[in-house]
Amino acid sequence: MLSASSSKYDMIMKASVSLFTERGFDATTIPMIAERARVGTGTIYRYFDSKETLVNVLFQESIQRFTEKLKQDFSELPVRSGFHHVFCCLVQFTNESDYALFFLEMKKDAHYLNDTSRKMIENLMHMLDDYFNKGKAEGVIRSLPSNVLIAIVLGAFLKIYQLVQTGDIQMDMDLMTELEQCCWDAIKLHSFTSQK
Repeated sequence: MLSASSSKYDMIMKASVSLFTERGFDATTIPMIAERARVGTGTIYRYFDSKETLVNVLFQESIQRFTEKLKQDFSELPVRSGFHHVFCCLVQFTNESDYALFFLEMKKDAHYLNDTSRKMIENLMHMLDDYFNKGKAEGVIRSLPSNVLIAIVLGAFLKIYQLVQTGDIQMDMDLMTELEQCCWDAIKLHSFTSQK
């Protein structure tokens, strides 16, 4: 059973990320977070000295969870299997948190991110860059810059997932399989025929 203090911490974290997602960082205030979390404003300041500290803790915990999922056996996989792994990690990450999209859409140069947060993004991007470079070197993936390839895949995924969140489409295994294939088709080198 959670202690009262860990329960308050969890409520603050949940309220913060939901408000940051709905309103954005700049339009969210500590009193708003306190009201949604049903705690006093002073309680938040016992855990975090500022809103910037709070968003960085949230961001770092989120990036760490995603990176831990991603790096399990990732570097050893064949290119197409590696893409399946990345895609499944995106699906799991967004299914585990209603507000994961906020973190996936966050820009690495956001003014409120600190050096630790930026370093964690760089490490994640480096991991993905290594994957795309491997695919390009093997002639499997298009020779576009890695950040462009990431934008193609992540952009499509985020837009589809937003449709799921608004109830415009139902997420099921068939849709996920088709979406993964569409994203793969968008970045693969089409003259390469030995991998489907």
